[in-house]
Amino acid sequence: MPKISIIMPSLNMAQYIQECMDSVLRQTFEDIEILNVDAGSTDGTLEILNKYLAEDSRVHILHSHKKSYGHQVNLGIEQAKGDYIGIVDTDDKIVPDMYEKLYKVALESESDYVKGTAKGFYTLGEKETYTFPITKPFYSEEYANGVEVVPKDMPELLTTDNFLWYGLYKADFFRQIKLNETAGAAFQDMGALFQTQIKAKRAVYIDKLVYYYRQDNVKASIYNPKGFGFVANEYRFAERFLYGLPLEWHTSFYRKLFHHFMDRMFSMAASGNFWEDTFSDMKRISKKLKWANEENLLTSKDLPDEQWKDLQLLWEDPRLLYDKYYSQILEKKNALEKVIGYLKDNSGVIFGGGKRGEFLHAQLLYRGYNNILAYCDNNVCVQEKQKNGVGIFSPEKVIKNFSGVKFIITCKEYEEEMKQQLLYLGIKECDIYIYSCGIDIRLFGVKLD
Repeated sequence: MPKISIIMPSLNMAQYIQECMDSVLRQTFEDIEILNVDAGSTDGTLEILNKYLAEDSRVHILHSHKKSYGHQVNLGIEQAKGDYIGIVDTDDKIVPDMYEKLYKVALESESDYVKGTAKGFYTLGEKETYTFPITKPFYSEEYANGVEVVPKDMPELLTTDNFLWYGLYKADFFRQIKLNETAGAAFQDMGALFQTQIKAKRAVYIDKLVYYYRQDNVKASIYNPKGFGFVANEYRFAERFLYGLPLEWHTSFYRKLFHHFMDRMFSMAASGNFWEDTFSDMKRISKKLKWANEENLLTSKDLPDEQWKDLQLLWEDPRLLYDKYYSQILEKKNALEKVIGYLKDNSGVIFGGGKRGEFLHAQLLYRGYNNILAYCDNNVCVQEKQKNGVGIFSPEKVIKNFSGVKFIITCKEYEEEMKQQLLYLGIKECDIYIYSCGIDIRLFGVKLD
């Protein structure tokens, strides 16, 4: 019998599934079975899986009669033979030692589950990716060696630990979990996650990157205009598990519902269109959150001031909240379009090799603009290194090696000093642009004019 069963639900994932499968098959921990649960793919996914099936005896294909992520995972759990179970979404990828690391901690701690951390990623052209942290439930100094917790006594986990797939679960424990079998991929992992947290008697969280979560799959549920309905239905399913739990769990549940709603509202704002067809679902969620407030389950002390204001806007009219978020997105969209207009067909250099510069470059690459030739930075520790496929050099070296380029300053703290430095080095003022917007991952979802 295998030590670990890895459940991999798929439906028309031909574009991504090879990269995902390779990352699983190359695990340093080899005593695994891979349960590919396909829901009737028609785009070549099954043909790709059949090749893996013929080449590796650890690969198995299960056929789901329902196009439901929840049903697929439930089917995988039923068929799993391993002592432990993991889930990998087939448009994502995992680090080579994910299961070796998690399995070792699981055995040592005898936990119901063990979790690492994850990063989101966007693909930039053929080779580069832009990654960013998306989850870190703890920040204590002991995190590196593992934080052991009793999840059922920690309702705050519901809002800090947000995904199933960067974990490894004891099979006997995980068989107590039942995913909602609604159609499609409709956030069914949320209800399952909630069940793991309220039922687990022991878990360990380690500060180890194990999972990469793809953000540029336009077919994903996070981009679906029906997302508000998915959220409403999944939380209605999960609400049944609140019965008998302490008040703190109820508060965390409805706070998470609001956060989930805000994520969808941001996605809608990024699209630039108010999704009228799902307005009734927005009102359903608004009504539920209003009820929670009236029952004293979600009050102003449970949310930061700005989020409390947002919740009040939602209660008044979801369109008002949309307008607020859209105005925030529009400001950043306009700033990005100005950079593109400034560069036009010219080559550019980003002055500032930090996170702001990297983010701006990623935005340009993501949209097909490949005219950034280099970064320049005064920090000798980063010079001669690479970022997003181009080198980082001193300003003097850039000016020597790249003639006729335009400079974009991205370090807000020292923007004036950097501008004066370029002017002193002979760069014309018309060839210097200051990009002052910060980092906002939502900008990846925005279409430019």
